[in-house]
Amino acid sequence: MNLKIAVAVGLAAVLAVILAPVSTPTPAFAAEVAVDITEDASTKTNNAYSPNPVEINVGDTVIWTNQDAAAHSATSGEDATPTGLFGDPSASGSVLIRGKSQSFTFIEAGEYPYYYFLHPNMVGTVVVVVVASAAGGGNGDASQEFTTTATIGGNNYEITGVSATATATAATINPGQKSVQIAFDGSGQVELTLPKSMIGNINAVMAGDGEVEYTPTDNGDSTTIAFAVPEGATSVDIMAGYVVPEFPVVAILILAASLVAIVGYTRFAKSGTAAGLLGRA
Repeated sequence: MNLKIAVAVGLAAVLAVILAPVSTPTPAFAAEVAVDITEDASTKTNNAYSPNPVEINVGDTVIWTNQDAAAHSATSGEDATPTGLFGDPSASGSVLIRGKSQSFTFIEAGEYPYYYFLHPNMVGTVVVVVVASAAGGGNGDASQEFTTTATIGGNNYEITGVSATATATAATINPGQKSVQIAFDGSGQVELTLPKSMIGNINAVMAGDGEVEYTPTDNGDSTTIAFAVPEGATSVDIMAGYVVPEFPVVAILILAASLVAIVGYTRFAKSGTAAGLLGRA
């Protein structure tokens, strides 16, 4: 009875480790918007940052660059009270010397005030709006959100993205190559958000034999990468430090080894019992 209980507990523990929840990523847009910290910014107020306010789309990344001789920052918050969203005063590198930059990707609509924590008279605002489709047959580009799903081992992993010219049509997980292949219809700038439960430690984006330049953003439980799908390419391979089912495979091997050990122990126990009975006969 004790042996059966031990086996059941061991199997339950291994299965609990194998089964992990799948996170839901957040879509983002690929544009980068520059904001300058102007000359003599510490003597200014709402013109210390330019442009101010700056209006961007959901998913855009604002890049603040210090153009002043004095060091400054862009810290989220107002009335000299930081909110901790970006430019944390206690973080290393939060103060920018001349020519240095900091960035933040905004994934929710709204108004985001900010300031410089040593000179709170310097204030700015980022206004984040939802991307709207072009109305009437105009010539302007309209970004479109898309979703595709990669499936392996009975688990589905959702990949979201935004692009004005390309759409992901399929996704394939390649554990042996530690990569995820994304098939595309169209080319041009695109931004993908991939759950870390599927892929992590992204280190390259490949189109055929060529490497594609990309910009990663860590979202906690997902990674957003911005890159351009080359003209004529039908897919890209996202290379990483790990992809599923790397950990489940290890767990299954442990489970298999445990079962082999249990079976061997059971046989040994039975054999030993039989030998004991024969010895007493």
